[in-house]
Amino acid sequence: MCSRFPLLAAPLLLAPFVLAACQPLPHPFADQKQGPATPVLAPPDAVGIVVPPVAGAPAPAAAAVATAMADALMKEDVPADTAETNSRSYHLSGTATAQPLGDHTRITIAWRLAGADGHVVATETESAEVADAAWRAGDPEMAKALVARPAPVLARRVEGDAPLEHAVKEATLGIAPVTGASGDGGHALSLAIAAALHRAGVALQEKPDDKPSYLLAGKVAIGAASAGHQDVKIVWALSRADGKEIGQVSQENAVPAGSLDGKWGDTAYDVATAAVGGIVQLLQQAQATGS
Repeated sequence: MCSRFPLLAAPLLLAPFVLAACQPLPHPFADQKQGPATPVLAPPDAVGIVVPPVAGAPAPAAAAVATAMADALMKEDVPADTAETNSRSYHLSGTATAQPLGDHTRITIAWRLAGADGHVVATETESAEVADAAWRAGDPEMAKALVARPAPVLARRVEGDAPLEHAVKEATLGIAPVTGASGDGGHALSLAIAAALHRAGVALQEKPDDKPSYLLAGKVAIGAASAGHQDVKIVWALSRADGKEIGQVSQENAVPAGSLDGKWGDTAYDVATAAVGGIVQLLQQAQATGS
């Protein structure tokens, strides 16, 4: 049975283990509670995020947008700076493209947040039409407008406590492409779950010819539209490299019909954040029992 309260159930003492979660609309997957083993995507305050000048922009705009982003992240209680860094700092890089529209320009900035080791934690893209003169001059108000939406979204990716270390003993986990998702869900979910597991201290397969000890496969099933909604079920199946299944983490909810036909955006990260604790528990139990 699926409770109407947001939760992530403890693993059943049966094989395969199954964890299930569901919660009410209108924020599917966003409010699932995490168990004590669940990591959060968050650098400790001493680490912080460095935001270099935006690539592809005139020098004044490149600096202004970076400064605006750092300031906006600070307002979201995420430590950020445009210059200070250390060996553990996260890097938030922006790349701008411009489309001239007479005396205005459509600016698109693709943001990429990565850990010190280069592992991508999140990506976000913003597009807006601005006055050409303001863009070339690096107008501060223009810069603030360009980061107003992506800054809180990116802050969500890193809010919370410091990442857990050694949550799982050294064991390589391979992640298969997520199947069955509409829109960009396959790519978005694969990226989000990899980032969440990486932050949990799980060693991930880095090269195609690496031989992982465990494999994680995600499968999405989206039901037909009914009364303006669609049921969405996501199952994460963990198995040994030899194909023996260890257990599953299952998530299920209803979403507005067609809302996942395009970009999954925050939903992919909500799903990964809610599921990662259960996956880590399965890995820990598998290693403890030698299964």
